[in-house]
Amino acid sequence: MHVVVVKRPLYERHPWVARSLYKAFEESLRYAYEDLRHRNALKVMLPWLDEHVRETLAVLGEDYWAYGLERNRHVLDRFAAYSHQQGLARERWAPEQIVLGQASDGFLL
Repeated sequence: MHVVVVKRPLYERHPWVARSLYKAFEESLRYAYEDLRHRNALKVMLPWLDEHVRETLAVLGEDYWAYGLERNRHVLDRFAAYSHQQGLARERWAPEQIVLGQASDGFLL
């Protein structure tokens, strides 16, 4: 999982920035999934790509790069715990505190 940060002053001046970033990442994800579905001409040099994709789908399911608070709650909870344990955060945050104020489940940054 990767974390994207938008500085609060920028977000407060231009709240549309967060939604635009999210939409761009969603579109990129859609292209990535589509590329993996069409494997007749490989874009990567993995001779067993077909087997890797089948195995990944079997183990992780169709949406293994899931976006959204609920689908990533366990990951965000661990992220918050480790950040606190390692002294990167003064307090132990709840996953909801990591999400932008006006965000819904479909909008996580």
